[in-house]
Amino acid sequence: MNGKMNFSLTQLEYILAVHRFGHFGKAAEACHVTQPTLSMQIQKLEEDLGIVIFDRSKKPILLTEVGKKVVEQIRSILFEVRKIEGIIQEEQAHGAEGELTLAVIPTVAPYLLPRLLPVLEALHSSMELKIMEMQTDHIIEALNNDEIDVGLLATPLKISKIFEHALYYEPFYVLCKKGQSYSDLKKVKYSALKMDQIWLLEEGHCLRNQVLDLCTAKKEKIKSRKYKFESGSLETLKKIVDSYGGYTLLPQLATDNLGENSHLVPFERPIPAREIGLIYRREHYKSELIESLAESIIKSLPEDLQKLRPKDLNILPISKES
Repeated sequence: MNGKMNFSLTQLEYILAVHRFGHFGKAAEACHVTQPTLSMQIQKLEEDLGIVIFDRSKKPILLTEVGKKVVEQIRSILFEVRKIEGIIQEEQAHGAEGELTLAVIPTVAPYLLPRLLPVLEALHSSMELKIMEMQTDHIIEALNNDEIDVGLLATPLKISKIFEHALYYEPFYVLCKKGQSYSDLKKVKYSALKMDQIWLLEEGHCLRNQVLDLCTAKKEKIKSRKYKFESGSLETLKKIVDSYGGYTLLPQLATDNLGENSHLVPFERPIPAREIGLIYRREHYKSELIESLAESIIKSLPEDLQKLRPKDLNILPISKES
């Protein structure tokens, strides 16, 4: 390699696109250029640097060992460039104006967003919000790839280079069918929860792991069940409990619109709960927008949730299923 490195930001964007899609054609389409143009620019950069970034013999196309190190630095460079863009935008705009890309986990999105959007419209009407629904692992991946600005999910995750801003604490309730399971109890003890009666979310949902951690019978051999089903939706579980029976655990915001045969039972102290927060990478160049979003989320909550503090609750950890 010669003494001076000479590359463009466009070339760096092309490299990230190929890494993301594992395919030159798809990367070119995403970058709105022809495949020969994209391929030529990447090849030119590789020649200028004196390295091979992609192993083109693999399908999908993979990074070489040195390519992995280079891509990590490319992400940092482009993130810093966007910081400059953000500073300029904040200077030209006033307050919480601009675009923000937000990813929300499926057990929060349907219950919080209908509350949040009217508050955002009233407080920060100039904010443009692109919202996607993703599971936790996908949010972290998208954040690391700079595909989103911020994620709203269960915390704490304690991942290096990712900042966390806890917003609120959401207690859990037991949902069962009237006349069955725990419906005759005023409050439920952790030790009363039985795995052979519970309906769970499918793997990939952090709420599933929190529920499994809560159930003291987690390690027991589960008795054979006539019907075995795991759902991607809390709403589906609510309907199964209402029509068939068994039980499931619901976070507080999901306890509205229950079926007429359903019964909700609170827990004895310490009440199990989850922490919900925003996560974002490093010192974000859209910090004002993120702060405005956080403020709006808190204001959109019911008053009792706004006042809840961790000292009153048993905050369940975010753990992987064993």
